[in-house]
Amino acid sequence: MGKVFEEICKQYLWNLLLNGKCPVEFSSLGSWWGNDPSAKKQVEIDIVGEQDKNVALLAECKWTNEKVDVGVLDSLLYKATLFNYSEVHYYLFSKTGFTTGCIEKAKQMNNVHLVKYSQICAPNDRV
Repeated sequence: MGKVFEEICKQYLWNLLLNGKCPVEFSSLGSWWGNDPSAKKQVEIDIVGEQDKNVALLAECKWTNEKVDVGVLDSLLYKATLFNYSEVHYYLFSKTGFTTGCIEKAKQMNNVHLVKYSQICAPNDRV
């Protein structure tokens, strides 16, 4: 179900873009695989959308019965350091929601968007 959920999340982002509600005006969305030279391993980002060489959207999609913890956000923030974007907007998508720690950190950052599956189905709801 993970790949299906990623596709649903991509459609959600396209919908935001088409309705003028996405902070990044990307022209395509896709997953990214690459090397982390400091950890000497491959890493993946579920969804990447670039506006230009300076502005991008990075997203992780978690289809689990547990709430997404701040560790998922921290991991995505770390992966962003592998790029040279000057402005990044982060999206975390979750089947069941987010822990208090994740919500608090997202609020402090102002460029993190938390989206529950129920919001994708009923877009007027907010975290």
